Amino acid sequence: MQALVTVIRWLLVPVAAVAVTAAGMLGARAAVAIADRRCPMESMVGGSCVEPWHTSVVETTIYVAAAVCMAGLVILPALIAPQLQRTVAVLLFLAAVGCIAAAFVLTGWPDLLRPLLVAVPVGALALWWIWSRRVAQ
Repeated sequence: MQALVTVIRWLLVPVAAVAVTAAGMLGARAAVAIADRRCPMESMVGGSCVEPWHTSVVETTIYVAAAVCMAGLVILPALIAPQLQRTVAVLLFLAAVGCIAAAFVLTGWPDLLRPLLVAVPVGALALWWIWSRRVAQ
């Protein structure tokens, strides 16, 4: 029975990583949709809101989503893993940072640097938290 629980927990590690990412993206999209609905009709130009506050809300949503996704991506799968929690956390941190960095390198889009500058310290704090816990390795 213990072996079955171990296998199930290992199978849930990638599921948790995908779930955290999807939940973060869906939550961010919902927040932007709420901001879009709050925009007055006279401020809609070509289907986009041109109110100054709208840009701030969208950018803040991006940074908060990046931070929440990175923390969740490092912490949740590591807590689910039956062993090697620190290794799981480090690998997911590196994978997440690598994805954002690869997107920046491949597109050259400088707007990806700011979410990266938010995600890396938050991920580092999450790694520190996982490493500071007393876990059997």
